[in-house]
Amino acid sequence: MVAAQQIEQQDATKEAEIIRDNLDIVKQCRADPNIVEYEAYSHSSKSEKEHSLTFSALRGPGMIVVPPVLFYNKSYTELTSVLHLGKNICGHDGIIHGGLAATILDEALACVAIPALPNKFGFTANLNINYKRPIMSDQWVLMKAKLDKLEDRKAFVSASIQSLDGETIFTEATSLYISPKAKPQQ
Repeated sequence: MVAAQQIEQQDATKEAEIIRDNLDIVKQCRADPNIVEYEAYSHSSKSEKEHSLTFSALRGPGMIVVPPVLFYNKSYTELTSVLHLGKNICGHDGIIHGGLAATILDEALACVAIPALPNKFGFTANLNINYKRPIMSDQWVLMKAKLDKLEDRKAFVSASIQSLDGETIFTEATSLYISPKAKPQQ
């Protein structure tokens, strides 16, 4: 039974990667010489991946089937990300759970805050979410994030989850990230 599930997951992952790679927004970003593509979670250790909510627990068919694709401007202060939200991560039937929207926005915000902070390390100090419209399940979405202001150890950032065409904003967020005076030892 486990082997059959692994094959099903591998097939779903391959199919989703093909669809993602053929989306217009992905093709446009990859063709733009001013955009840098970054592999999600490539900086994470094996342990970090195993314990990551979005990399492990929420990963698979019907959930987040493939890691998001990340595109930065060359200064790493603006991010465009594309990801698929499946049918099995809902709060109400057919509608993505608001807590998941907050979680993926927090990760997008971190993608532009952390590179700007001292020691390239920090924590979410404040996260404000405005839910504009329901995010229907089983669709590809666009996340946009940007660094709004940097003050010493504080990064002020904003982000949104949008329809692929950018015409509909589903959820918006603002956040403050703070870098500790010294990076915690593990």
